Amino acid sequence: MVCVVISADSNASKYIYPQIAPQVAADISVTQFTHCVDHVALIAHSVIDYRYLMGLYNDFVFDTNMRFLPVCLLPPMMISDDARDQQAHLPLLTTQIVKVQAQGNAYVSDAIMQLAHTDTYQVFIHELAHFAGFLDEYPMSAAAARFQCDIARNAPNVIHASQLTDNNDQPHPYADIFIAQLNLRKNNADYEHIGCETQHNQIRRFLLHPNDFTFLRFYDVPVIPYLYQYLWQQQVLKRRTSNIITGPSY
Repeated sequence: MVCVVISADSNASKYIYPQIAPQVAADISVTQFTHCVDHVALIAHSVIDYRYLMGLYNDFVFDTNMRFLPVCLLPPMMISDDARDQQAHLPLLTTQIVKVQAQGNAYVSDAIMQLAHTDTYQVFIHELAHFAGFLDEYPMSAAAARFQCDIARNAPNVIHASQLTDNNDQPHPYADIFIAQLNLRKNNADYEHIGCETQHNQIRRFLLHPNDFTFLRFYDVPVIPYLYQYLWQQQVLKRRTSNIITGPSY
């Protein structure tokens, strides 16, 4: 396995937007990672798959914007499409899997990511965040919104209005940060989750960042907001990510 670690930018805090209110009790600093907590396996079934995944691998290893994330990619490996064969040949430290196909939509299902040859590196980063529980922030179909907004109570980038109060039986893990963010704005409408507005149950859900800019709304956004970096790092460090079970199959 190859993993390159480069010191984090000491001026990273200047990218916080908007600034955090001083009443936040948690330490929201993003530190450089020194070891890999999650290990993502890149599985190829053909030479074309292998070349595509090697491109993603190289982009990730040398992407200085991702130095905050304690996640390493395993070099691409050629494994047959047989499920038992995959289970037997995956390294034991594998936590998630990336597969590729000629065409189709990119998506994540539990600990497995599916990409197409035409998907860009930024699409890969977007999908990688789903392993850590982040939800999409773009407008979506009613069926997709219904599913996503129902599971939003533990998503790091979405909070239900009821979770902003102390009297809640399903507390959000980052409620104090959301409260501080929303208190900075007189109008919280900019933070309402547009993916949930097709729901008619009158349950308001808020994002941690305004709707106008985030890599979870636009695939081609190269900069991940500082707070999202913090939440993503914490999700991995606290092992709140999807995880497969590896080992020999019998």
